[in-house]
Amino acid sequence: MMDLYESCKTPIRVAYFAFGLIAFGFLIQNESVNVFYTFRSNIILFMAELCLRIGEFTIMNLPLIFMLNIVCKKANNASPVVMALVGYFTFTVTTMLFSTQALNAQAYATGYGINSVFNSVTGTRLPLETGMIGSFLVAYATRVSFILSRHRDSYSLSNIFSRDTSGIIYNFIFCFFLGLAISYTFPFLFTYLQNAITFIGTDLLDPLRIGLYSILDRILSILGLGNIIRYPFWYTSAGGSFSNTITGQSVLGDVNIWTYIKNSNATYVGAGRFITPFYVINMFIIPAFYMGTLFSMSDRTDRSVLTIEFIFVILLSIIAGNPLPTELLMLFTSPFLLLAYLVIVGLSSGALVSLEAFLGFSSRISNTVIAMPGSFADFIINIRNSSLTHSIRFILLVGFAAFMAMLILTLIYYRFLAFDFAKTGKGEILVNDIMAVAGGKDNIISAGSGLFKLNVYIRDPEKINFEKIQDVGVRRVVETRNGLTFELGTSCNAIASRINRKLVK
Repeated sequence: MMDLYESCKTPIRVAYFAFGLIAFGFLIQNESVNVFYTFRSNIILFMAELCLRIGEFTIMNLPLIFMLNIVCKKANNASPVVMALVGYFTFTVTTMLFSTQALNAQAYATGYGINSVFNSVTGTRLPLETGMIGSFLVAYATRVSFILSRHRDSYSLSNIFSRDTSGIIYNFIFCFFLGLAISYTFPFLFTYLQNAITFIGTDLLDPLRIGLYSILDRILSILGLGNIIRYPFWYTSAGGSFSNTITGQSVLGDVNIWTYIKNSNATYVGAGRFITPFYVINMFIIPAFYMGTLFSMSDRTDRSVLTIEFIFVILLSIIAGNPLPTELLMLFTSPFLLLAYLVIVGLSSGALVSLEAFLGFSSRISNTVIAMPGSFADFIINIRNSSLTHSIRFILLVGFAAFMAMLILTLIYYRFLAFDFAKTGKGEILVNDIMAVAGGKDNIISAGSGLFKLNVYIRDPEKINFEKIQDVGVRRVVETRNGLTFELGTSCNAIASRINRKLVK
């Protein structure tokens, strides 16, 4: 997992930066913020719109960024980037030409500028929206193509074309067949998701169904397919409907109903039910994960360096609110914590419905992928509404419970579960090998853990056993001024504790 994280580390940082840009534009234009202070400077408003659009374009193309970074990292060569682009275009166009066009609009990608107009019978065709699934498939197809193009034999394409050309041809073929496979299998996945949407929509006050929605929403958002489930509940009848008997006006979708009810002072029970969990996620669960991660670091130097960065991402989550970058970080570093996170999100969503705590949001951003529901700006403005006191109180109560659950699980994971959870004995072997590399017990002063890395402080650098480093099986070992740094992923804290215990025996 750490090997995969290293390949995806830069795109995750890009996601944080892009949502930071979106947050700036969102807050400047947010009507809740404008209640306290209205920005009238054309320069500030222009910069807000610029940041919003750049961030939106970046997030919409995040799967492509992941793909390009993976193939470039793995090969340490620029040629796979060209191969990947050709493969991605091949994959995308293949899904456009061979997939059914009878699915809902959310199943198709419209951001690539790729579509095809045939005759009056077939009409306009659009490629399938495959999100991260498509980008990772193409990335690994590119890796295989690159490796094949570097191994020549007497009957290979490499003897007819150059290595790079043969790699492009290999990848074209692989991605074409991947596109075919997705074209005929994705509709089945979409059908299952539509069945889930129908199941959830039959009872919008059932805690089980709302909890299921929240879990599916987060899973699909991580895969880059969040719009498939969000749009129906936010903007169509699947999320409920409201009819004004006086004006005769009908409103569909949870977000639309919340906005209408708020502006017209009408009464509707449950408006905002699909948005309420985001207040708990952004203001409580995500900060708990970062605080638990920070508290798990035993190396004071690393902890102090990362404190400012963690404060920034916590504030970004609370003030603006979009958990996607953090969820991607969990996926590539600690899948167990991601699973625990999803369970807490589902339970919190169900609890909020049971307690009849509902709080929506108003946003001028119609794109559900980059929308920022559940921000502190929307939360604080609704505190002034006496009719929402009940909802505010229970959001804080459920949020605190979720915060404590996530914080405790994060601490337990880093201290115990991240290290040889299956009790295979390989963990103790790894600890002994690390101590041997560092020159043995007598040469080690102490060990400390940072973010996914182990710092071993030593007395005499001359006693470091460099020949044994290969036997440790660690992705990277760096010699520092004070000792050695091992990149070990989330097990660093547990390993540091075991080394320190061995030193006092």
